[in-house]
Amino acid sequence: MFYQIIVFVLLTAAGFLICRQILKIPRLSMKKNLKNLQTEKEKAGAKLLKTFVMPLVKPVSRLIRIEPEKEVKMAAMLRRGGLALTPKEYYARAIICAVFTLPLSILLLAIGAVKLAPVTLIFSVIVYFHFMTDLKDKLKEKKALIEMELPSFVRSILYKLEDVRGSNEKSVVQVDLIQIFEDYLKVSSEVFYYDVAVLIMEMKAKDIETALRNFNERIGLIEVSFLVNTLTGLYRGEHQGEALMYLAKDMDLKAKEALRKNLNRLPGKIKLASIPLVVVTLASLLYVIGSHLIRSVGGLF
Repeated sequence: MFYQIIVFVLLTAAGFLICRQILKIPRLSMKKNLKNLQTEKEKAGAKLLKTFVMPLVKPVSRLIRIEPEKEVKMAAMLRRGGLALTPKEYYARAIICAVFTLPLSILLLAIGAVKLAPVTLIFSVIVYFHFMTDLKDKLKEKKALIEMELPSFVRSILYKLEDVRGSNEKSVVQVDLIQIFEDYLKVSSEVFYYDVAVLIMEMKAKDIETALRNFNERIGLIEVSFLVNTLTGLYRGEHQGEALMYLAKDMDLKAKEALRKNLNRLPGKIKLASIPLVVVTLASLLYVIGSHLIRSVGGLF
């Protein structure tokens, strides 16, 4: 029996190795190495920007002119995106990075590739738009993360509302929204912290409804628009518990759907590998059981 177990283990291991080789499934150590290489590349790019580009950003930014209204709006977007740059410095960084690609044309001319020299102009334009869309990409990523956190944000409001409802039987419910948001700020994730903090600051400096409308405009999600309308009614003393419960359930369903889509985007090779692995394992198991039965039956005769 010990011999059959060894054969079973060897056949299963061989089947796994063959399937991994055929389907090109990377090893776990390879995945870790790829992640480390990606991190090193990102660090190298950041070092190049810090060493050669950033020292020139401030002097060049003084030459850039932006309309005051646009500058104020863009400064708020940069703070939301987590970029420690002023609007003028943001434009200057993109211009400097694009200019640094132009010396490549001199190199191409030196090696005699005259026809390829104009390609550097196209490359510099691509680099410029890459750094000009960097903020947009960060805000888009942040928007998706906020969308995933909104269900817990709504639940925290519901829990506070249930406490108020338990101690108040009147037809009008008064809720301190500032206190609710300050309590949530203690457990908020880093990606949502800035928007909630600005909301609290505007609630204290301005009126509640104006702060909620600004909060809606900053994030720009349909769910937040519904939430703001509900919170406005709640601030006015209306019962909004059922509306918040419905909104929380709807957000949970959307979050689960988004998670399911992310899982479906995973490489399908792992799923394909499970089929031959199961076949190889069953074949090995049947071989061990069959050989043992044949020997047992042969012993009877």
